[in-house]
Amino acid sequence: MSREKNTAKDLSAKDRTAKVKRLVGWLVSYGLDSNGIAFELRSGRIFVSSGPLLPAGQNGNNGNTQNGCIIINDESISSLHLAINATASHQLFIQDIFSEHGTFLKRSGESEEKKITGVCEIRHGDWIRIGEKNRFQVCLIHGRRN
Repeated sequence: MSREKNTAKDLSAKDRTAKVKRLVGWLVSYGLDSNGIAFELRSGRIFVSSGPLLPAGQNGNNGNTQNGCIIINDESISSLHLAINATASHQLFIQDIFSEHGTFLKRSGESEEKKITGVCEIRHGDWIRIGEKNRFQVCLIHGRRN
């Protein structure tokens, strides 16, 4: 009997962790909150938007993102602004989705900011500007690469 309980408990724990995707890093901003705010980046696709993209009740399972979406209440953020693809091997790619005010990248150690025009790989320490003023530093966990 106790073996059956342990097996059921183990399966239950496996089911819970299967729903949570691998944490690969964070987008960190001090502009949105003076104490700092961090949005989890988990493997899979995440969108940056000015509002929810999925109907209520559907969940993208991306930690503190809402339904697989980072929502920024700012008029310079388009309703569907940016797509982020985080891989389980800790690579991060972004693509501006024809937003009105654009997405810009400043590489770590560089001073020039460049507009994103296609798919772009992002690295630890890079800065992303979304819209006119929303800046985020990319903090990636050093992880395995396949």
